[in-house]
Amino acid sequence: MPKISLALVAVVVIACAMFAPSRIVRAQSAARFEYARVTPFVVSTVVANRMQQTNGYRACVAGTTEWACRDFKPTESTDAVRTALATLGSEGWELVSVVDENPPDYNPHGLTYFFKRPR
Repeated sequence: MPKISLALVAVVVIACAMFAPSRIVRAQSAARFEYARVTPFVVSTVVANRMQQTNGYRACVAGTTEWACRDFKPTESTDAVRTALATLGSEGWELVSVVDENPPDYNPHGLTYFFKRPR
C-alpha cells in the first residue's frame, strides 16, 4: 500500500508541475514602462537692456538607443515647471519621484522630476 500511495503522490506532483504557470512566464508578461526625467536649465532673456535668467525645464524620455528630449521654456503667464508638469500629466505620465540633485553653487536651482507610464 505505501508504494501505491507514493506513486500516486508522485503523479500528482508531476501533473501540478506541468500545468502550473511558471514564474518566468509571469515575470515576462509584466507591464513595461517608459521613463522620463525633467531637469532645469538656464534660459537667458534680455528685458529692458538687462540680462535676465530664469529656469526652463527639459523633459527627456529614455529610448532604446538615445534620449528624446523637449524643452519647456517659461512664458509671461506661467513658469516652465507648471507647463512641463501639466503637459506630461495630460500625456499619461505619472510622477514617481522629485530629487534635488544640484549642488548649492550650481545654477540653475531647481528640482529634478522623474516620471513613468506604461507602454
